[in-house]
Amino acid sequence: MSNGEHQESVLEARGLVKRYPEGRGELQVLNGVELTVRRGDIAAIIGTSGSGKSTLLNLLGGLDVPSWPAAGRSQ
Repeated sequence: MSNGEHQESVLEARGLVKRYPEGRGELQVLNGVELTVRRGDIAAIIGTSGSGKSTLLNLLGGLDVPSWPAAGRSQ
């Protein structure tokens, strides 16, 4: 494919949100994550400890479910 052609997306995430109960409130770990990985891409998820990397991978792999509704979105 030339640089201008559309490549097939093999993984897409739109507006991913994940919250966990914490005391009387919530801890929002992911807030509206947007991700597209296209065929042939090499991707790395990097960040500090506790930044949500494992949570994101668990959601992308279907091991966990996102929190709904996302802020500003209807159910």
